Amino acid sequence: MDAQLTPAETRPCAHCGRPVPQRVGAGRPFRYCRDNDGACQRASRNSRMRHRNAPGLPGQVARTWEAVDRLDQIVETLTEALHAELSPVGVQRQLAQARAEAATEIAAAQTERDEARDDAETAAADAARAREQA
Repeated sequence: MDAQLTPAETRPCAHCGRPVPQRVGAGRPFRYCRDNDGACQRASRNSRMRHRNAPGLPGQVARTWEAVDRLDQIVETLTEALHAELSPVGVQRQLAQARAEAATEIAAAQTERDEARDDAETAAADAARAREQA
């Protein structure tokens, strides 16, 4: 269920105005060009940083956009983390790891049990020999 890009679904870049292809379906729309290593996003941020100390409404708008950019970065990081950990592959990997740890602990417990049985049998045999000698 990968999101496919279609030429009809574009939005203008918030910095340079070039059309930016969008994903079909859920997810936040891309606001900046995706093909220039984030240059438009950096340029827009730098522009806002220059204007953020301006008095009045322009400064407030610049500070608001700065907060929006930070939130966008946090959302992107969380999305990647969720896809890595809560995707079917990620969940199966975690289950396999938990099962392997459980199997290791079970094997160790069974070995310990067998050693305890052998020790008990040896002690019982030694006690029986000691009784015969006495």
